[in-house]
Order: sequence, then C-alpha cells, then structure tokens
Amino acid sequence: MASVLDLLIPDEYVSGEAVSQRLGLSRAAVWKQIESLRGEGWIIESGGKRGYRLVSGDSLKPRFWQQGLTTHALGLGAVEYAETLTSTNTVLKRMALEGAPHGSLALCERQTAGRGRMGREWVSEKGVGLWVSVLLRPTLHPAQAPLLTFAAALAMRQAVLESCGLDCGIKWPNDLVAGGKKVCGILLEVSAEPDRLEYVVAGTGLNVLRGAVPPGLEAQAASVEDFVPLPRRRDILTRYLAALEIFTSAVESTGFAGIEAAYREASATLGRPVRVSGVVELTGVAEALDASGALLVRDGDGQLHRVLAGDVSVRGLMGYV
Repeated sequence: MASVLDLLIPDEYVSGEAVSQRLGLSRAAVWKQIESLRGEGWIIESGGKRGYRLVSGDSLKPRFWQQGLTTHALGLGAVEYAETLTSTNTVLKRMALEGAPHGSLALCERQTAGRGRMGREWVSEKGVGLWVSVLLRPTLHPAQAPLLTFAAALAMRQAVLESCGLDCGIKWPNDLVAGGKKVCGILLEVSAEPDRLEYVVAGTGLNVLRGAVPPGLEAQAASVEDFVPLPRRRDILTRYLAALEIFTSAVESTGFAGIEAAYREASATLGRPVRVSGVVELTGVAEALDASGALLVRDGDGQLHRVLAGDVSVRGLMGYV
C-alpha cells in the first residue's frame, strides 16, 4: 500500500489534494502523516496551495538514490528493496540463480537473519545502517574471486570518506575500522565451476547511525555518526557503487596489482602485532601482502607465515590488546 512518503517528490511540490485522493485519506490524515515523517527526521516543506515538497531525508528506496548514480552497471540492474529482508545476501543469491544481471542489488532497512564472516550473526536494526548486497559477474578466474573482498572494502572506505569525511582503515581482509572500532563488515559469497566464475555476491553491513551497534559491543564496534554529523545512507550508497565498479574493473584488468597500492595505503594491519586464529594459530607482526593479497606474518621465531583465511586480530583494534 502506498504511503505519503511514496508520493512525495524531492524538490518538487505535490498538492495535498492529489495525495489525499491517491491514498483515500482526508487532508487532516495526510497532515498527520507529514508531521510523523518530520518527527522521523524528514524535512518536508509546506507551500500553501502548492502542497508539500520533500527537501531531504534518508531513505534507501530506489527512487531516492538511483537518480544520483554515476555507474555503468552497478545499481542499474534488478533491485530488490524491502523494509525488512531475512538477509540481503540470501535474497541476492536467489536473484542470481534466477538470472539477475551484473550490477543487481538487494537492500533493506532491516535484516532479520543478517550474517557476517565465519557464520557469525550480523545485527541489522531498522534505518540505522546500510545493509546492501551487490551482484557481480566479473571476468575473473575463480581463484581470483577473493580479491573482490579487497575491492569492496576499498570502495566502502572511499564512499565514507567522500560523503562524510571519515577516513577509515581496513583491517585485513575487509573490516573497516575507525577510532579503533569496527564500522563495516563485508561478506563475499561465490558461485563457481572449476574454470569459470558464475557470480559473486558482495554483502556489506555499514553501521551508519547511532543505534546500529548492539548493546555490549560498544568497545569493539561503532557507527559513522559517532565520528561525523548526519551521514546520509543514500549518499554513501551511490558513492560505494561508483567506487566498487572502478575497483572491480581494476581487479579484472590486472588482478591484485590493480588495487595493491590503494589497499596498502588504507591498511590498518600492516606493521602491527597480530593474532591469527582459525586454520592456523599464531602471533606475530603483519609484515606484508603477497601478489595474491595473502597476509604475511612473521612470528617470534622469525618464521614467515602466509595467511589466506581465518580471524586476524590487530593489537589496538576492536578490543584486542
């Protein structure tokens, strides 16, 4: 069912009579909804007989952000938006199997079954984060697919910097951190045959507004709004899609070499003491990245280890001391 917000147009007046007739509501009921939207943070001007004009707000409904896209494909394919989804990755994988094209999206205001890396739950409350998954069908060998996790991290870092002025670091491989706390996680899911990459679903969870961090995790996680005033999710989204398209193209062209310099500059891991857990258990110093993006860690005995996967805790970040 349509709502008042669905009928308002950014920077154009819509008559109150037209809204009333379309929704089957009295003018008083429309005014009550307008006041409710204003209470939620939407800026809506009243222009007398001209009606109502939407000045600003922060909705992820496609009509509020698609006009701001500068991409060739990302965000221009199929778009699944809903107030609530189980998981944007789950929805987009279904869309991929149904033939959705490169650049398709799934995004929502709230996830009920959001997932992070290593099977962890990702809490995704309504209206406070950017919960979005992007479908990529790049020309890459399956072994190169993990490089796209670096591309996604770089793209979100650039989007946050350009839209909000917040300069995040990247904790290997793809967590964005600010003030020593995690603000964004990325989950890459791949479908491939031995010699052919079918698709990649790049899911991102960015804590944008206060209230995105679950109680009890304040020492490890933060939101963009903790550092800069009034970040707008749709501005971050359009810049993220533009940057992701560029970084994905760079990976397609030259592999990790295409994004290596940018990733090294953004790294919050290199040169710092780390603890690796998972397939390999060790502590040491993160010295370098190899040509595949693997992390090279030198332990206390001087032995160099090549880390491809697992949990990497960096001293001074996300509660690791």
